[in-house]
Amino acid sequence: MKKAVRRLLLMAVMSPLACHAYDFPTTDRVEYVLECMKNHGGKQEYLYKCSCAIDNIAKKLKYDEYVEASTAQRYQSLGGERGAVFRDPQNVKKVAKNYKAIEDAAQSACFAG
Repeated sequence: MKKAVRRLLLMAVMSPLACHAYDFPTTDRVEYVLECMKNHGGKQEYLYKCSCAIDNIAKKLKYDEYVEASTAQRYQSLGGERGAVFRDPQNVKKVAKNYKAIEDAAQSACFAG
């Protein structure tokens, strides 16, 4: 058991060092999968489907593009003055819309029967 925990810790420490242009850090992949699973009722079957979706997204976007686009998309509905940074600029709207299309396509490809 301790050996497995050590391996996981080592992988977590080393994963950012091993990232390539189209590779995402493990923690970001896990966060995506957990949120995706939560959005689909927390069903175990979505572990695989959501993992597939983030893999497809990673094929379409570089990590930095993913961070920018997913943040823009997530905060499109943020109210108030602070949300205006994500809501109002046309370039941010375009990035968010593009990310949503990529995410929808990835989920559609992976959630199909």
